[in-house]
Amino acid sequence: MNNWEKAVVSKAALALYIAPGKGIVPHYDREYHGFVFNLENEEKNYLFSDGKVMHTGPWELFYLPKGSTYKIKSIKTGGCFAINFDAEISDEPFVLAFRNKDELHKIFKNAEKAWREGDPFGEITVMKSVYEIILAIKNERMKKYTPDASFKLITPAIERISSSFTDKDISVADLAELCGISESYFRRIFTEKFGMTPKEYIINMRMNYAKQLLESKQFSVLDVALASGYTEECHFSREFTRRVGISPGQYKKDR
Repeated sequence: MNNWEKAVVSKAALALYIAPGKGIVPHYDREYHGFVFNLENEEKNYLFSDGKVMHTGPWELFYLPKGSTYKIKSIKTGGCFAINFDAEISDEPFVLAFRNKDELHKIFKNAEKAWREGDPFGEITVMKSVYEIILAIKNERMKKYTPDASFKLITPAIERISSSFTDKDISVADLAELCGISESYFRRIFTEKFGMTPKEYIINMRMNYAKQLLESKQFSVLDVALASGYTEECHFSREFTRRVGISPGQYKKDR
């Protein structure tokens, strides 16, 4: 995963459900980056113009780079979700299977629903979903290299944070309960692993997400505040200014 943590998503172009047997036409010089999530029974091969072949199976996520050209060979049909977006990133195609496919499924479903229904915040919702997917990929890969018992113990909370860090009702107590441990024990393990409290971790994620939305210059400060999990613009502005050193409006103007 090449510099994805620093990626700034500048545009959400599409979020949709692709029915079984559909969407297998050749693609030439893709206009946008894409994340695709296969559903049960969906299996196909991607044959790229450089000769690379990528196999994707049920409940797997895969990334298709902007500018890529490929043909699709369907093996089994089961449907999939797709999100197209623009971002300053360069990477090769990759496939990743998730241990907790339900959380990833939820992210794609929420994005597709917001886009399909014409939600006023539909584009923000889809952009948020892209960041959630990037975080989910990072966490999934982290699990492969951090097998210790304490990390496994708090994994459900990490996954919940990745998909719900902008939820204004997310709480440390609920996260601890999700892991089946006491709040104090959860705080201790989490702080040992990440060097900060769960609350600080969530706020940092919100601030990073807010900065990326502001850098895109597509949204007002109020829109960014609401999309980042704050119910009031003034609260968001105070938090942002305290942590970043300048106001959200000034940050947007300077970038």
